[in-house]
Amino acid sequence: MKRLFIILSFLLCATTVMAQNFRQNCVVAHRGAWKNTGHPQNSLASFRAAAEMGCHGSECDVHLTVDDSLVVTHDPTYNGLEIEHAKYADLIKKPLKNGEKLPTLREYIAFVKKQRGTKLIIDVKNIGSDEHAVAIGVATAKLVKEMEAEPWVEYLVAHIPTYDAMREITSLPIAYLGRWKVELPEMHPDEVQKRGIKAIDYQDIHLFNHPDWVDTFRQRGVHLNAWTINSEEGMTWFLDRKFDYITTDNPERLLERVKTGK
Repeated sequence: MKRLFIILSFLLCATTVMAQNFRQNCVVAHRGAWKNTGHPQNSLASFRAAAEMGCHGSECDVHLTVDDSLVVTHDPTYNGLEIEHAKYADLIKKPLKNGEKLPTLREYIAFVKKQRGTKLIIDVKNIGSDEHAVAIGVATAKLVKEMEAEPWVEYLVAHIPTYDAMREITSLPIAYLGRWKVELPEMHPDEVQKRGIKAIDYQDIHLFNHPDWVDTFRQRGVHLNAWTINSEEGMTWFLDRKFDYITTDNPERLLERVKTGK
C-alpha cells in the first residue's frame, strides 16, 4: 500500500510539473500560426509554428465524419464534400496546400503531445442536428481521455447541450463561445453563472458592447477569453483588461506586445 501511494504521488507530481511547463502568456493562435507563416489553417505545421514562437495555446476546429472520424478543419465542407456526410477516405484524397493530408484529431493530439509548451484549445463545432453536435463533443472528450492528453487540452463549445454532455465526461476547462455576431440570452453573466460555466470565449463585438460584463465575469471568477483579436486597438482593449486568453490570427504581434508591454 505504501509503495502504491508513493507511485501515485510521483505520477501526480509529474503531471503537475508538466502542466506548469506550459508557457504563461495570454496568446492563443487562432487555427495555429498561419496568417504570417503561409501554413494552412489547422495544419500540423501551423500548430508547430505557434508552439515554436511561444504561444500559450493554439486553437483548432473539430468535425465528425459519417464513419466516426474526428477531423481537424474549420469549415463544414472540405474539397466540396460535407464532412458530416463524408467518409474520411474520401476527404483525404485532396491534401492541404502544404502537402499534409487532412489530419485526424488523433494524429493532431499525438503531434501536440511531443511538446510541453503550448496547449491545444479544441473548438468543438456545432454542425448539423443537436445529436450530431453532441456526438462531436462526446467523441472528442473520449478521445482526449483515451490518449491521456488531458494536460495538453482545453475546449471551446458554442452549443449548450454539447457543453452539458461533455461536462459529464471531462473536468477539463470548457469555455462557452456564445454565437458569432448574434447575442444570445445565455451569454449574459447571470445566465453563465446559473449554468455553472467557468470560462467564456466571446467574439470581441459582444464584449465591446458590454464592457461591464468583463468586471462582472472577473468578480465571479470566470476565465476570460476573446476572439478574434487582430487589430492593434483590439489588442490594447483586451490587454488593458487583463484577459486570461486572447485569440488572434497575429500571434507574433501579440506576443511582441506581451513581452514588451507596449
